[in-house]
Amino acid sequence: MQPTGELCLICEEYKETGIHILHQYICMDCEKKIVSAETNDEYYKHYLNQLRKLKLANSSV
Repeated sequence: MQPTGELCLICEEYKETGIHILHQYICMDCEKKIVSAETNDEYYKHYLNQLRKLKLANSSV
């Protein structure tokens, strides 16, 4: 069965709703987590590492 939605840059799961930043998709769940994340959050570094992909993806365009 083919997954529906788009592949999220952060969680790497297919989701139906989200936003596009620099031609990359971020699901609504991850967007909310990123916006509310504190620097001492368990996943803060993970979010940063995943968001760095935005820069890499944009530089190859």
